[in-house]
Amino acid sequence: MLMAFAAGLFAFTSTSCSSDDDGGGSSSDCITCSMDFEGNEFETEYCDNGDGTATVTVTSGGQSVSQEQDIPEDFTFEDYVDSQEQSGADCN
Repeated sequence: MLMAFAAGLFAFTSTSCSSDDDGGGSSSDCITCSMDFEGNEFETEYCDNGDGTATVTVTSGGQSVSQEQDIPEDFTFEDYVDSQEQSGADCN
């Protein structure tokens, strides 16, 4: 179920910043969002890599799935995260 949700999420948008060694991101460049999907709580961390990409980590039930995705050219990282909130996610 987690894999299906994560695949759907990645199809619309875009793993953990702390393990990236790209010299760009830090934990302050990451935003965590939560969403309830069919009674299951998912937590998603979006990290700005500083190069037009975001690293996205979806966690549910102790399992995590990560993927790096391109931020659309006409979006800032903040616009990118706002689009997740518009899809029903609660971000901090």
